[in-house]
Amino acid sequence: MRNSVKGLLEDEVRGEVVSTDQNRSVASIRVTATGSAIRDFSDVQLDDVIETEVQPGDFNLLEKKSVFKGRLQSSFSPQNGEIFLLHSVWPDEFRERIRFNNVNRLLRRDTLSMGSDSIRSVGDQVPPFALYDQDGEIITTDYLDGSVTILNFIFTRCSEPDMCPAATLKMKKLQDLVEKTKIPYVKFLSITLDPMFDTPGVLKSYARGYNLEESNFRLGTAGKSVIDDLTRQFGIMRKKEPKTPLDHTMRTIVINPLRQIVYQVPGKGWSVEDFLSRLQGQQSI
Repeated sequence: MRNSVKGLLEDEVRGEVVSTDQNRSVASIRVTATGSAIRDFSDVQLDDVIETEVQPGDFNLLEKKSVFKGRLQSSFSPQNGEIFLLHSVWPDEFRERIRFNNVNRLLRRDTLSMGSDSIRSVGDQVPPFALYDQDGEIITTDYLDGSVTILNFIFTRCSEPDMCPAATLKMKKLQDLVEKTKIPYVKFLSITLDPMFDTPGVLKSYARGYNLEESNFRLGTAGKSVIDDLTRQFGIMRKKEPKTPLDHTMRTIVINPLRQIVYQVPGKGWSVEDFLSRLQGQQSI
């Protein structure tokens, strides 16, 4: 449930980073707004500076983004004793948020104009979108310009070994082969299907866990409505039943430097070797 006055979840705070201590995994933050439930477990007031323990992925974001929002709870750790835990952190700088929302309003209009039965296919242009990547930076369709991009949809909590984990391993293998065979101007983009859980910090930990070369591999997340629009446009079906994992379809897509879909494989059976040959072919066009 949201606190409508400040646009925060009940257990969220908005704040500014004062300092970070990597050795202790602690960030000192100045609180600038609070959700309505914060007072139920703390006496934190506006402009208070508090210490918070932060997980590695979120810590990475706070070192890059000084203005944020995140969920706060009381915690205890052997290293830091009684302390607040800050998690599910998102960038929240005002001007960036305006830019992010403006781009995704274009995406919403584009989705509505397509009709319920239409999906993007070979020959179509990719719609405008804005996502937060694993470092909390905004990436838009500008990311696609000047490179061939491999796009797919995954989520970090996927427990089916032949679905998202296999897809990410294949993307990693393809990335390694692109580097080995010296194919220039190739990028990778994986968009989450589970934005309520997959914050930028979670995506950062996922990227590190798979040892992705992040210079040309971005993982993207956004609010549910943005992900709904993108999955609809790209023909990805997803369904969440209580007490069951997210059920979804898959599609792996090649996008040329002009933001045009030139190849796609539905399902999970795409081949690294096939996509490598497609990338080699794109370089000669």
